[in-house]
Amino acid sequence: MLLKLTEELPLNAAIEEVWKLVRDTPRLAGLLPGVENVAALNEQGVEAYAARVTEKVGPFKITMNIEVRVTETMEPSILRAAIKGADSMGLNRITGSMVVALSAAPSGTQVHFEASIEILGKLTMLGAVPIRRKATQAFAEFAQNIQGQFVDSTGSIGSPLV
Repeated sequence: MLLKLTEELPLNAAIEEVWKLVRDTPRLAGLLPGVENVAALNEQGVEAYAARVTEKVGPFKITMNIEVRVTETMEPSILRAAIKGADSMGLNRITGSMVVALSAAPSGTQVHFEASIEILGKLTMLGAVPIRRKATQAFAEFAQNIQGQFVDSTGSIGSPLV
């Protein structure tokens, strides 16, 4: 089952500040619901991270070990990453990619997230509707968590533009 998710996110923050968050993979990944234990993998010449993701989808509670490899960066505008993972028994697997693109906007920075994830295994027995619903909900929560990183001291979303 292939999932394609996109999210547009306007932030009242300078593009350089948003880029700092995007390039802090453990911090950014930690804003995704269910992600924990994000750690850099020590591989020569490759920027890669491992994480554990636990999520409840329908009657299933799935825990997967995920690997994220940064495949391309163009400072301060684009980050591309490859994603793969599986549960401990190999009954559920995911592969895919993610793109984060930043562009200047009148009020700060426009963030475009795009993910293409293929889900394989037992989880697909639930069907497309509940899986898409859960993924869309998680992606929306991820966007809210990112906005929360740019709340200024007055409680407004965003940080002063520099």
